[in-house]
Amino acid sequence: MNFVEFLFENSRFSDQEFIAGTGEKITFRELYDRVEDLSRWMAREHGSGNEVLILADNSVFFVLAYLATMRSGNVPLLVETRISGEDLAALMSACHPLMAFVQRRLAAKAVPGLPTLTEDDLPEAVAEDVRARVSEDDLAVVVFTSGSTGNKKGVMITHGNLIANTSSIVEYLDLTAEDRMMVVLPFYYCYGASLLHTHLRAGGSLVLSQSIFLGAVLADIDRYECTGLAGVPSTFQILMARTKFLERRFPTLRYMTQAGGRLEPKAIIAIADAFPDVRFYVMYGATEATARLSYLPPDLLRSKTASIGKGISGVSLEVLDENGRPVRPGQTGEVVAAGRNIMKGYYGDEEGTREVLTDGRYRTGDLATVDEDGYIYIVGRARDIIKCAGYRVSPYEIESVVAAADGVDTSAVVGVPDDLLGEAIVAAVLRKGGTSEEEVKESVLARCRQALPSYKVPKLVVFLEEMPLNSSNKVDKIRIRQMLARGELPVR
Repeated sequence: MNFVEFLFENSRFSDQEFIAGTGEKITFRELYDRVEDLSRWMAREHGSGNEVLILADNSVFFVLAYLATMRSGNVPLLVETRISGEDLAALMSACHPLMAFVQRRLAAKAVPGLPTLTEDDLPEAVAEDVRARVSEDDLAVVVFTSGSTGNKKGVMITHGNLIANTSSIVEYLDLTAEDRMMVVLPFYYCYGASLLHTHLRAGGSLVLSQSIFLGAVLADIDRYECTGLAGVPSTFQILMARTKFLERRFPTLRYMTQAGGRLEPKAIIAIADAFPDVRFYVMYGATEATARLSYLPPDLLRSKTASIGKGISGVSLEVLDENGRPVRPGQTGEVVAAGRNIMKGYYGDEEGTREVLTDGRYRTGDLATVDEDGYIYIVGRARDIIKCAGYRVSPYEIESVVAAADGVDTSAVVGVPDDLLGEAIVAAVLRKGGTSEEEVKESVLARCRQALPSYKVPKLVVFLEEMPLNSSNKVDKIRIRQMLARGELPVR
């Protein structure tokens, strides 16, 4: 089944708004008709099974181009909009796009020689329907995401992957046509795309944030009676540090979701305490798993605060040791996933695919342990492990301690080359207003010396004016290491 047919299965004749708010608006019926028209044109002009670049921010244009490309049997290539024109051209030279949809404001980044449509020149509808039928094993989309080395990887997702993961998410979030999501995450990111997919399938609706200031969404949640808010750790950290988020009340808000990295336990509890009637879901996933792998039921937030929960419906999620055996409580192993949501592989990278996929099982590269009830706790990432003085050190543990120090807004811990230690531990800190660097440094080091063995105490503390974020709005540790290597961060 074509994924787009699956999404519109129950809503294509609805006159309810799917995208609402002060900006663009469109109903389910209008969107369905426009997707059908554009996809028929694409099939007639370009056939099926071809690659189509999509470069656009959240908009009706993105949704239309994305869904119509898949519905026509072609394959969208999703790329972050912050990419430079030079890098985009280089990336596309390794692909085989037949055409592109590029938002008008991004037209300067259009790839030379590639036929391109903007929102100003979309074609007229055609009646002839030559769209090819697709199976669930056929490629649906390629999502380009930054790897641990900074190089972009093309994650190949099938129609079946999307159907399976969307169904599971709708189920555990209990989404209905009454739900309305406040969207602050980009659709070219798998977490953002999952909001689009699930609410279209459930018959709910979306409000696309139009402000560059994250705090503006708080008023919009009330104005448009949103029932959901989804964010990565930086979303909630910014809202807590720079707005009166925890002091506000949101009468229509039913749930919040957090994924895309680890949110500190103290922040999770602060949100749960501030909004006792709002269900807060801590979730875990990967682009390679379409989006979602696990979630922690909200009623377990306090008893299992740092856990990512267990696998979602249709997903087997285990923590395995180096011999492939499940770890016991207290032991550390790698998180391994299996299910219909696991990617087809990496675009043009058979070796990389073999490294992470074995017999349909995806090795996430995340290190974790389990408790007596089988709940999973991430302790680090294999490639982020710092090898200091002969010890293998997880930055997560140190970041939790640093986050509890007075004056710390956000922190990231990385390793840098060191002649004596192999790698030295560096804490990069964004401090709260009204505090001095010296005060915060002393607080960080005192807290670490009290809570950690000596080899885990940061050798250096550096301060940032703002925390660098990657295209998924996660803390960009690659950028922090580069800044350290170039001497761009003053060492304290």
